[in-house]
Amino acid sequence: MAQQATYSAVESSDLPPQRWSTGVFECVSDPQVCVMGACPMGCVQYLYAANADSAGVEPFETAFFKACGLTVVVPNVIGAVAATAPAVGAALSPLNTLTSIALAWFGMSNRAAMRRRYNIRGVSECAWACSCFSFLFDGDEEKTDDFCCYLCCFSCAVCQETRHLRRYNLGTIATKFTPYAADDGTFLGRPAGGYAPPAPASMRREAIPVATVVVAPSKAV
Repeated sequence: MAQQATYSAVESSDLPPQRWSTGVFECVSDPQVCVMGACPMGCVQYLYAANADSAGVEPFETAFFKACGLTVVVPNVIGAVAATAPAVGAALSPLNTLTSIALAWFGMSNRAAMRRRYNIRGVSECAWACSCFSFLFDGDEEKTDDFCCYLCCFSCAVCQETRHLRRYNLGTIATKFTPYAADDGTFLGRPAGGYAPPAPASMRREAIPVATVVVAPSKAV
């Protein structure tokens, strides 16, 4: 009899393919994460570091101080210099642009690592706006989208990642946020982390087929 063909993920992750649980601009779908992401003095950096730690890119402390340096320290130092010495501040103003690009690059790297680790398929919500940057990533729309999300809206990109990790209880985010709970009090997503297996039809575009194995019936001797 013929065995039914199965599908395995393109990525090396043992999790089935999955889209981001929410859109990049659906911040209000999680008020707690949204409020933290809207606070630019420490809270959104906390979320960024928690996401990087969950993706296994770098320790929480390293990511936190890096984000604080790029989003708080450098801009405020340049602002203070500009207030006291406008000419010097004007000369240093390009550093703000370089800081934004550096933050977008680090965020893109963390986001791409998270997608690989948890088999998340990126969506082109922002790539069309930053198509001019696609040459940096050899036309990879997912990486372009990751970069653009961080460049255009750092807080929104960070909150989207946190919502996804929290929704499925993935990585170390569980030590910082409790998973979402359904009306009956059960976890949405397995307590140990992971996705509910999608239907085969929804996996066909995200996975590669495994050849069907046909087993011939044995003949009686």
